[in-house]
Amino acid sequence: MRIVLHWFRRDLRLTDNKALHAASRRAELVVPLFVLDDRLLQAPDAGAPRVAFLLDSLHALARELEGTGSRLVVRRGDPVREVLDVARAVGAEAIFVNDDYAPYGRRRDAAVRAGAAAAGLAFHGHADLVLVEPHACVKDDGTPYTVFTPFARRWRAVEKAPPVARPVLRALPDGLLRRAGGVPLPDGAGAFGLTLESRIEPGGAAQAERRLDAFVRDHVLAYRSTRDMPALDATSHLSAHLKFGTISPRTVYARVAEAIGGRALAQLDPQKPARPLDGPTTRRLAEAGTFLNELCWREFYQAILFHFPHVATSAFQEGFRGFAWPEQDERLVTAWRDGRTGFPIVDAAMRQLAQTGWMHNRLRMVVAMFLTKTLLVDYRVGERIFMQRLVDGDLAANNGGWQWSASTGTDAAPYFRIFNPLSQAKKFDPEGEFVRRWVPELRDVPASLVHEPSREPMLLASTGYPPPCVDYAERRARALALLAPRARRA
Repeated sequence: MRIVLHWFRRDLRLTDNKALHAASRRAELVVPLFVLDDRLLQAPDAGAPRVAFLLDSLHALARELEGTGSRLVVRRGDPVREVLDVARAVGAEAIFVNDDYAPYGRRRDAAVRAGAAAAGLAFHGHADLVLVEPHACVKDDGTPYTVFTPFARRWRAVEKAPPVARPVLRALPDGLLRRAGGVPLPDGAGAFGLTLESRIEPGGAAQAERRLDAFVRDHVLAYRSTRDMPALDATSHLSAHLKFGTISPRTVYARVAEAIGGRALAQLDPQKPARPLDGPTTRRLAEAGTFLNELCWREFYQAILFHFPHVATSAFQEGFRGFAWPEQDERLVTAWRDGRTGFPIVDAAMRQLAQTGWMHNRLRMVVAMFLTKTLLVDYRVGERIFMQRLVDGDLAANNGGWQWSASTGTDAAPYFRIFNPLSQAKKFDPEGEFVRRWVPELRDVPASLVHEPSREPMLLASTGYPPPCVDYAERRARALALLAPRARRA
């Protein structure tokens, strides 16, 4: 073929990009395209941190393409119309994409595929977003897994494709680029009516590579031991980069394999490291295996969204569909959102989110269970607030995590598992270092009181920090009574 279109979506990189690699091998000229889709960028759950990260990554991608003599064509509008219009304008013979598994993405791609077929254009989809496609990680009878452990066992056994080479892209003629048209790439989220108030992770493939380099060098071989301590900067910070594809899961997987000596990663069951192995090697496998388990969780939730798209709007568990969460007091939701609940670990986590667009994974579970099982608020309220504030807000992972915490989802935490914020704080932030960092009112409170300053009312009053917004023990008992009947019907 002479000219083809590569439509960027969640693959904002040149290196290890399967569809782009295939396009470059099949055609003389590849026209790179991104469509700013207002349906996504101005949706009720669109957030300034995520949009800003996207635009930052697009600017980085555009600069990288210019270095090859190419140019990123940017359109804004209905992606079905815009993609087909660019394809016709440049005389493309085919459209190359990396597959999307979310409900809207699948409908959009089906419409583009149909339009392309009507226009005599080929449409080539490639598996790039995940290591193992949802339809390739199912039970022997072809039905999908709804429990993580057997899914993970099958996922680990599937051979993972290695990274693909960086494509060689030829310079595009000026006349062809003029025919492609396009709009200027906006500089910030304000172009979509959003105001950025947090200090977010920089976007782009170069930043993703820096993050991966630092994580593999400093943390992956101690990941299992340190990942739950929010005061430590011991996690990968790759979630936003995986969300937008500024790095591929294949690259991450391969680098971790290299870090443990290239052993077969099917061995990396974090609960049962392969034997016989020497002690240090066993520990390395366990540490790295726990990180790879997080990649597996990401793909489990992508598979759940693919096979059960109704989870995007309602509970996975039938017994919880139509369940009316009892708390309707907006003051409690506001206190939770703003980090003013009087429970220090919850407030520190929510303030971290507001100021950085990111939250430590352990604390995502703590604050989600607090909203749903202590404050008794519908999980969808918290799910939307997270999407509005998270740089890495991803429908599959965010929904999966919230439904797990609320006990409404697939492979959910049992309804009686309710994280106690005080015990979680004492276990994972024993000296209160994380709390003091994000709740300055408590900076001078001694470690013995930093997680429960309300034990000393006079001290609490002097700090300006609020008292607990609810009685935890009373709310826990109420949650158990409310959730038990629904859980039995699930």
